[in-house]
Amino acid sequence: MATARASMASVTTPPPWPSPSPTPKPRGGRRVGGRARSGRGDGARMTVYERGCAIDIDDACFYRAESAQSRDLSVLCCAATANDEGIDAYDATCASGARAVRWMRAGFVRSVVCNDVNANVEAVLETNLSRAASEVEVEAETPAYSTTFEDAQRELTRAWLDGQKFDIVDVDGFGSTNFADAALRVVRYGGLFYACSTDGRALCGQNPSRLQVAFGNAVVAPSRPAVNEIALRTFIGDVVRRGAALKLDVVPVFSLFHAHGPVFRAMFRVVGPLRGAYGGFGGDNNIGFVGHCDACGNTSVVDEPLIRIFHHNKLEMASTVTCARCKGRDADGRSAVLALSGPLWIGPLHDADVVHRMRDEAERLGWLDDPTECKEKGQMSLEDLLDAFVGEALPALNGVAHYFRTDELARKGRAARVPPRDVLTTALRAHGFAATRSHIDPRGLKTNASVQEVVKCANDALSALDAIDGR
Repeated sequence: MATARASMASVTTPPPWPSPSPTPKPRGGRRVGGRARSGRGDGARMTVYERGCAIDIDDACFYRAESAQSRDLSVLCCAATANDEGIDAYDATCASGARAVRWMRAGFVRSVVCNDVNANVEAVLETNLSRAASEVEVEAETPAYSTTFEDAQRELTRAWLDGQKFDIVDVDGFGSTNFADAALRVVRYGGLFYACSTDGRALCGQNPSRLQVAFGNAVVAPSRPAVNEIALRTFIGDVVRRGAALKLDVVPVFSLFHAHGPVFRAMFRVVGPLRGAYGGFGGDNNIGFVGHCDACGNTSVVDEPLIRIFHHNKLEMASTVTCARCKGRDADGRSAVLALSGPLWIGPLHDADVVHRMRDEAERLGWLDDPTECKEKGQMSLEDLLDAFVGEALPALNGVAHYFRTDELARKGRAARVPPRDVLTTALRAHGFAATRSHIDPRGLKTNASVQEVVKCANDALSALDAIDGR
């Protein structure tokens, strides 16, 4: 069983994590058998590498190469916001310990607790953690580590009852199992919570009953443009609302959608206590509803009384909220009654300052042009992903809770032809609109222009291209 490798002095944590709490004490000797999620751990081992970090895995360890990029983002976020004292980390679903290894090797960890429900990962986990601790740079203090093998909800609750607090808590959950209530209680003020969901059917509105139960009675209009961003925002909104129920001000630092799975990931900051009897979500009223109009193709934040919004419910009752642009008039057989989704997060997906610092940190580490980058098929490069984050964090796009797919603009007859996304982005910017690629969809274009304005810019761009080609 792993034991702590260094003393864990109780020290106060200065800004940006300003609320000191008792430093977690390792429970290196306790083991409570949990049921294995995969094999018994008696198969052959193999070693994989992420950014030069060796990680042993065997048939007992759940390991997903596609998730290496989300681990990149976790390391970059912690490195960009950590202080000189180091951070106390908690991985509630550690498996092989890949996340902890990455944190430890980065040099900013003071202590890390790794938990997994499967006790059969113990041998591999000990190998990975002990090796990572021994390979930390000489100038950094050797991080303390400890392991437990128990249900994550139980361990997080036990940590809360013991008064322990951490600077980052990562729960890489499966499906729609929700750990937010338990995890948020053990995050220091100013600290981070890295949440995950892989229940794409529920979040994308294909399983409304599960969505209702798991995500705070939310509704998502299925099979609409930008449904993956709506799903991501629903996931974020659920965590923010759960934080508010605990009287915590919780905001997203960055948000990530990966098509494999699919996987919805978001890093949250627990800013502090929620202020006032009716304190807003995330410092402002950033929880709301959006509606998509099939008639004109626009998606917008809905500013309507809740009684009208909630008339659109699970009982097949028709919504009474219609599109303001269409003034309730259907077009070409498409309804102007809004397809409503929410409650969801309608604020920015990313903290602009933090994602800029994350990109700078990635450049400093040489990760933006690293030939060994763990990028799986279909994923953007880390450089493109961070650039997309920076674009999505533009202040002018705050409140834009959707994107346009360039192929859908043409397929639904709203534009005869559509230029390539980058050409259309340039044209929109030339007309004074904010426009950037979406990290969520390779054909996604995020802009504060309406669909009619997008089509006009597309036509202008195509006319200019045709003139150049002599058509």
